Amino acid sequence: MQERFYITSLITLLVGLVTALLLFLFVSNSLKIEQRDTFHQQANNYFQSVEASLQASRELLVSLKSFIHSSENLNRESFEHFAASLLKDRDNIQALQWVPSVGHDRRKDFEMQATGQGFGNYQIVQGQSGSITVSAFRPQYYPVYYIYPVRGNELSLGYNLGSHPATLSALQNARDTGQAVMTAGVKLAQQQTSVWIYYPVYSGKSDPTAIAERRRKLLGFATIVLRLADLIAPASAKVATASDIQIIDLADQQLLYGVDAVPVQGEQHYQTTISFAQRSWLLTLQPRNAVRYSYFIPGITAFGALIISILAGLQFYQLNRAHYKISLEVASQTRALKLSEQRFALAVQGASVGIWDWRDIGKSQLYWSPQFYHLLGYRDAEIESNIEQFIDMLHPDDRSRSERLLALHFNQNTRYQIEYRMRHKSGAYLWFLGSGQACWDEQGKAQRMVGSIQKIDQRKKAEIESQTYAADLQRSNEDLEQFAYVASHDLKAPLRAIGNLALWIEENIKEHLDDESANYMQLLKGRVARLEDMLAGLLQYSRAGTNASQLELTDLNLMVANIVDLLAARQQGFAVNFNLPSIEVQQGLLNQVLHNLIGNAIKHHHLNAGEIQISYRMLSNEHIFSVRDNGPGIDPSMSDKVFQMFKTLKPRDEIEGSGMGLAVVKKLIERNGGRVWLESTVQQPGCCIKFSLPIPVAAVA
Repeated sequence: MQERFYITSLITLLVGLVTALLLFLFVSNSLKIEQRDTFHQQANNYFQSVEASLQASRELLVSLKSFIHSSENLNRESFEHFAASLLKDRDNIQALQWVPSVGHDRRKDFEMQATGQGFGNYQIVQGQSGSITVSAFRPQYYPVYYIYPVRGNELSLGYNLGSHPATLSALQNARDTGQAVMTAGVKLAQQQTSVWIYYPVYSGKSDPTAIAERRRKLLGFATIVLRLADLIAPASAKVATASDIQIIDLADQQLLYGVDAVPVQGEQHYQTTISFAQRSWLLTLQPRNAVRYSYFIPGITAFGALIISILAGLQFYQLNRAHYKISLEVASQTRALKLSEQRFALAVQGASVGIWDWRDIGKSQLYWSPQFYHLLGYRDAEIESNIEQFIDMLHPDDRSRSERLLALHFNQNTRYQIEYRMRHKSGAYLWFLGSGQACWDEQGKAQRMVGSIQKIDQRKKAEIESQTYAADLQRSNEDLEQFAYVASHDLKAPLRAIGNLALWIEENIKEHLDDESANYMQLLKGRVARLEDMLAGLLQYSRAGTNASQLELTDLNLMVANIVDLLAARQQGFAVNFNLPSIEVQQGLLNQVLHNLIGNAIKHHHLNAGEIQISYRMLSNEHIFSVRDNGPGIDPSMSDKVFQMFKTLKPRDEIEGSGMGLAVVKKLIERNGGRVWLESTVQQPGCCIKFSLPIPVAAVA
């Protein structure tokens, strides 16, 4: 028996030694493979990051070209504003440029025009940093005209890109092909290796197809400048191991970045080719130092296996004792699990949540909890629990929607949560919130699904009732507007008849009227005219905002000038000052609002002459307009009342008016999502009315 014990121990030790050796070899090889794969993955991520940065630069260039092509009056300010929005959070881009094509016969006029636009003593230059000179004669120049950011790129302004052979070749290639073309690596004004990507801009609505037509219609180039160091640096962070990086332009074997020679050796070496904008780069990545593999972990693994073998004999002794302890622990955990299940069941029952379990989705059998039956008015297992019964209890209008969401959940792992109606035992349909979650096998096929229903009948019915009230309120508002329109329209004829009768009576008895009667007659005609104005205002108010207009590019200066001429403001002694841009806005809406506000400013001015200032500014999500005059102003306590219907600040005997102008303005603005308010300050006399109109999301983007 003792000899058998020794033999068993020796066999156990020999098995442990062999196992330790095999584990050492296996773990060592696994670590080498893991390090190699990790490096290759990092290198691949690095190259993908570089390629993604290049593709993102192309998208920016397409946007810049579209902006330049669509701009009717391209200027420095608009270019910088648009370029700033493109370069937000893009640190790897050195600059965006507009490079026009300038013939020699236009050179002097072009330089004078640029100087007049605030570029200082603008000249077309050539050379490199430290030797910048005025550009020599060339039949065609390609000077940098607009650039953003200017700071750090001052030396590039006016630089003739056609003076360098590499950039000239790329310019001509882009011009003739109509495609984006990238240059070889160039050191120009900034003394750093950079590449230029040119995208030609042609005149006309569409790009020409023939080379001769492309050369004739060329306007210039939308240009992006990439400093290679800035392009490479962010991607280098993806490589944890210190590595030598080399980028070579395959067209002329030019070293763009990195050391002159990167040794290609060992398994931890990675190369790839990136083709972009008619150039191809060879990228190479090699660890800077030879990879040293650590044998610590394999050694520890082998040593552990040996120790395990030695201790294996002792383990037999512990098995029976451990088995007894585990039995006690299993019994304890079983009791705890039963308590947990009971606690969960009580919590679900108290929360009025019914649980269902579709154990095998390939079959129709379901499990319904007692609370599930109770919510539907049944006793436990009173009706059969299967998928057919479940669908039958769903409201017919909710079945297809539920089946569609269930299919999406199975196929696309979308969230399954739905509000539907289920038939109660009483026959009534009640609202429930249904939800569930499936589990899938390795092939992605749904195997099982567990879910719940929660009664939401009262909340859902209250929600439907609220929606009904909202619809009724909308119809009521529409009826009121229709009533206002009909009332104002149908009362015009009787009023006009009263006015005509008063006029005829006055003509017939004019010679017999005393002063008091004549005054009454004038008062009658004035009241009739006032009522006609009020009805016209009421009609205008009822129509306000009913005809929504489309957004269109509007010259605000032209619009305001037409309104001023229509109101004969200058003939009445009023100077209207404005300097406004062109924006995309609902032209009809804005025209009516400005007409009412400028007309009010003239009508209610306390003098025979005055000034009116129209101004505009754009925020991130809205247009802000203001109409300011130097009239008597409006008491701040009246700031809300002036926008009400039929409200005037002075008696109508002093200033005739319907009191509807500002009410119409308020309705028009608020119906289109804007706001209008009165602004008054002690420092500036007069009245200032401001209003806003939202900028559509598409326009902001």
